[in-house]
Amino acid sequence: MRRILTLGLAAILATGAAAAVTTPAFAGELEFGACPADVAGTYPELKCANLRVPLDYADPLGAQVNVLLSKRASTNPAKRRGVLLVNPGGTTGAGVLHAGKLTKAEASGYTRLPKEVLDTYDVIGMDARGVGHSEQPSCVGEDYWRTMQPDPDLPGQRDLSWNRWQAYSKACGEKNGDRLRHFGTRNVVRDMDRMLTQLGERKLSFLGSGYGAYVGTAFGQQYPHRLDRVVFDSSTNPDTKQMWYELGLEQVRLGEGRQREYLSWIAKYDNVFHLGKTFDAVNAAWQKMLGDFRARPHGQDKNVGAAELLDAYVSTQSHGAYWEPLAKAMADYVLRGDERAVLAWATPTGGPDVERYIASLMTVACLDTDWPSDRARIERDFTKASKGTSWGWYNVTIPSACANWPAGHEERIKTTGAGLPPTLLFATDRSAVTPYADSVAMHQRLRGSVLVTERNSSTTTVTGRPSTFANPQAERIMKEYLVSGKLPHSDVSVPPHAEPVPTASAPAAAPPAHLRLHNN
Repeated sequence: MRRILTLGLAAILATGAAAAVTTPAFAGELEFGACPADVAGTYPELKCANLRVPLDYADPLGAQVNVLLSKRASTNPAKRRGVLLVNPGGTTGAGVLHAGKLTKAEASGYTRLPKEVLDTYDVIGMDARGVGHSEQPSCVGEDYWRTMQPDPDLPGQRDLSWNRWQAYSKACGEKNGDRLRHFGTRNVVRDMDRMLTQLGERKLSFLGSGYGAYVGTAFGQQYPHRLDRVVFDSSTNPDTKQMWYELGLEQVRLGEGRQREYLSWIAKYDNVFHLGKTFDAVNAAWQKMLGDFRARPHGQDKNVGAAELLDAYVSTQSHGAYWEPLAKAMADYVLRGDERAVLAWATPTGGPDVERYIASLMTVACLDTDWPSDRARIERDFTKASKGTSWGWYNVTIPSACANWPAGHEERIKTTGAGLPPTLLFATDRSAVTPYADSVAMHQRLRGSVLVTERNSSTTTVTGRPSTFANPQAERIMKEYLVSGKLPHSDVSVPPHAEPVPTASAPAAAPPAHLRLHNN
């Protein structure tokens, strides 16, 4: 379910510098060649390599797993400084594709990473163990996610929701056994060290978002002096013990404000959408649609209800590129009784890719930190967090699965900042996915860091956007730091990127193909 994506996840720790000495050195063994067909078809400039790593680093000669890497080589070898590892955030974020997205030129020639950065670094993407093209766990049959999910915002469906996710958790343990406890971020960090050694590099520079920021701090703590220049674009809170649980609750608290902003934007362009000129009028249209999907299942297979609708609408509101097609889909439904566009966004797809995607997320999120095991506490917390909303339980599914995770939970190690160079941080001040307060807390923890805030903005990240949503001031600051090591003298505020401007002539659009994977 796409709502699971809202855990902009950022994760865990290291067990101390001593762990580094257990990593065998295989300098220069990686050979980059052709990428998998789906990667090569979209990003032909990338080269790929398989990294073999131990499933269990306590048994380095035992079972191994494959980790796929991608590389876009420096576009000016004479200016090459080293490697820049990019992490898109979310425990299921596919770094292999992210490296392609950041380096591929649009028709105008614009690239999401500035040209000077592409001259300076080999850009590396890594699909962490259990993610994307690397070896992934599997927990249930591929049809498990094709059926309509319970709607936990309805008290009468909370037993169904809890029992379904507890059954899922049990199935993960039965299907994976002991392997399940080796897919957490502790081992991802070790894999990064192995990767760096096999690249023949002494240090790496790092660009990470959300979960990626936690990975970066964890790598620096476990492997001091292996980081060169570091950028975190949105961060998780460095202090909370139950990191993902607390983040999920905070996203619920912030979600209502994001929804109000989105519906107010629709009202601003009533000449395009015709859903009303005020927030109240557009909200009435939204509530009608949500109420219809709560009242009865929709779609050819009767598998689209309120949970699926919320997956499509709530979890994509932090991406301005989707505002217009989502609004037009709602207008088609409310004004014309045409549900085709809504169903294109919300219908579960199921299949092996979706099943493994959810398994990947759960195996990392549930293992990485502590979770409450008491259902009564979880429901009490979500009741409080969702007060005043009609859809505040959309994040309860993950704690429902993680409450009794068969692989247990690893202790979250608080971020100290040890092993990190002066770090450049970015954040938006109204994000509902990665709360601004968490980035401020990370900034306060990392001595010598500088925070760049995009004001009056609720997107998840500041940099790495397509040209229509780019922030030139932020991109300049990042370029100067990654290329020349120059940080601003103090914290900086930059104005927001331009809001999307819809056009009346454009039809309602189906979701991008890559989002279909998450809509289950």
